[in-house]
Amino acid sequence: MKNISKLTTAVLSASLLVGAIVAPASGFAAAPIAKKAGAFTQASVERTAQGKLIVRWKADADLGAAKVYWSTSPDNIEKNGKLLAKTYSAFNGFVTADPKPGSRIYFLVKGGNSATIETAERKVNLQGAFNFRDLGGYQTTDGKTVKWGKLFRGEELGHLTDADLKAIQEMGIKTNVDYRTDAEVKALPDPVIPGVNNVRTDAGNAGSTADMNAMIASGMMKDAASAVQMMAGFNKQMVDAPKFYVQLMDLLNDPNKAALLQHCTAGKDRTGLGSAIILLTLGVDEKTVMDDYLLSNFYRADANKKMIEGVKQQVKDENVVAAITALMGVQKEFLQAALDEMKAKYGSIDAFLETGLGITKEERAKLKAMYTE
Repeated sequence: MKNISKLTTAVLSASLLVGAIVAPASGFAAAPIAKKAGAFTQASVERTAQGKLIVRWKADADLGAAKVYWSTSPDNIEKNGKLLAKTYSAFNGFVTADPKPGSRIYFLVKGGNSATIETAERKVNLQGAFNFRDLGGYQTTDGKTVKWGKLFRGEELGHLTDADLKAIQEMGIKTNVDYRTDAEVKALPDPVIPGVNNVRTDAGNAGSTADMNAMIASGMMKDAASAVQMMAGFNKQMVDAPKFYVQLMDLLNDPNKAALLQHCTAGKDRTGLGSAIILLTLGVDEKTVMDDYLLSNFYRADANKKMIEGVKQQVKDENVVAAITALMGVQKEFLQAALDEMKAKYGSIDAFLETGLGITKEERAKLKAMYTE
């Protein structure tokens, strides 16, 4: 039992046919919103095991001939990027080799009627991180779309390779918000990346786990149900004491701080709630926010599988193994506990944003103008 904490720290402390329309889990897109005829309604990008990129889109009408552009910047892709292909909108997709391996790529699809839509891989393709994601592309309830390449979420950065660090610089990330505790930072400090300002938040111990042996001995980790209850409690605590999310919103309000990355250790709990708060502030609906939250299970699947195999070698109590397994992923109950706490304590999510986080109506309008289009 002595080595359980060490083994699980990285996770537990953070507590084709082109024309297929359904977006894959890795390229999740929100449900289409009502728009006038002649517009794109969805788009996504999926990377195959062979490294090919599948750009998919959906429109509410046949938009005729289409052009696909790419760029390493999400800004003014048609003007500053390169024409990749001429095709037809009715094909609903296009398969391409990676136009610039090792770099973050954004795509713009333009229909024959000049309608456009931007898209990119949800996952940032890094060697030393597997839960590093872009929050762009989600549709809001007022008909806008969250901008690509401005808001990122990730896990600990200490395993990033030199190529990864170069890619992050090229992505234009200016601010790195670290939710981790002093002990977590000491165990694996963030790298110094030229041009990126590392910001520590006042996270305390919220959202992180205590010593695993002590938790098991106390009965908090006796089975999966107790682990879920514990994580739901952590999420409520982060709503009740949201100082580091107040700091996050202050940083987001400064245009000089974007593009912004937020991360913890596993990139799923503290970062998961932070991402949910950002998306809710920008007007993304709760279902879409929950779907983004649960994507951590998809991106962390391989790493979690390997880690739980190691746990099984040391822990023979199947109920305890089930509890640890529950903590390695995310469940709807975790985030739902936070959303329910916002509504119970403040009356609504909007009231939590305004009263709990101090986001004025003017500041919220500014954030929407900065991060949606």
